[in-house]
Amino acid sequence: MFGNGIRRVSAECDARNTASARLLERLGFRREGLRIEHTWIKGEWTDDLLFGLLARDWPG
Repeated sequence: MFGNGIRRVSAECDARNTASARLLERLGFRREGLRIEHTWIKGEWTDDLLFGLLARDWPG
């Protein structure tokens, strides 16, 4: 995943999508934040969870 000078990967998901959040955490991502009512999806504002992974924390 890391190479060519990449030191950080970030991800975000709908806060209601607990399966995606669990997957990111299993992959080693850390939860870094919450954006309240940030994304408009299917007629409603949704919260976004923010995740990050540093190269030094990647087991591969």
